[in-house]
Amino acid sequence: MIIDNNATRVINNMEHKVITVDGLDRVEINNKLHELNEKLMWLKTEQMALVSMRDAIDRQCEMRERAESADDLFAEMFGG
Repeated sequence: MIIDNNATRVINNMEHKVITVDGLDRVEINNKLHELNEKLMWLKTEQMALVSMRDAIDRQCEMRERAESADDLFAEMFGG
């Protein structure tokens, strides 16, 4: 991490000395943090959708297994 106490930024057409870390000033860091937060929210939404889809598949498989098990039991009991 490189801290520069004398970086120059132009704000309202005036040069100002600001502190930067690895070339980023506070505003740039905050903007990047905001972008990352938006990406994380999108990823969490995508994750929830995929988990829901997987759960739906699991429920269908369970229902299919129960139906097949009931058919097998019926065949055993009544010789069908």
